[in-house]
Amino acid sequence: MTKSITKPKISARDFERSRVLKEHARRSRAVACALDEGADRLPYARTFTSFEFEDFLSQLTPRRFELLRLASKGRQSIADLAVASERDQSAVSRDVAKLSELGLVKVEVVANDGHGRKKIVTPAATTISISASIAVA
Repeated sequence: MTKSITKPKISARDFERSRVLKEHARRSRAVACALDEGADRLPYARTFTSFEFEDFLSQLTPRRFELLRLASKGRQSIADLAVASERDQSAVSRDVAKLSELGLVKVEVVANDGHGRKKIVTPAATTISISASIAVA
């Protein structure tokens, strides 16, 4: 007979204790309020000009997109991403730096139990939405 393991549920009290969850809740409320008010632009959304967008897309290479997809599975180190993508760790590190520069991931340096420090990668957003309108003159 196997023993089932249940994950603890998140409560409102957890949001009060955690700085990260508190910030997430604050930002979520701001977006919800903007949606309720029918705002033209949502808070924390990023808008590109056509030239910036072209540059953005040119920098989002298939390998970088794969790293973004792997990072979306949860907090992972550069070494974990290198193993999962079957790539050299230094190449992954350069690509993660570019993804961070583009605002797609966040990189946090943490202690690595007895082995110095390591970089942990998390996605900056859970969804990337692209909407385009082309004006005809």
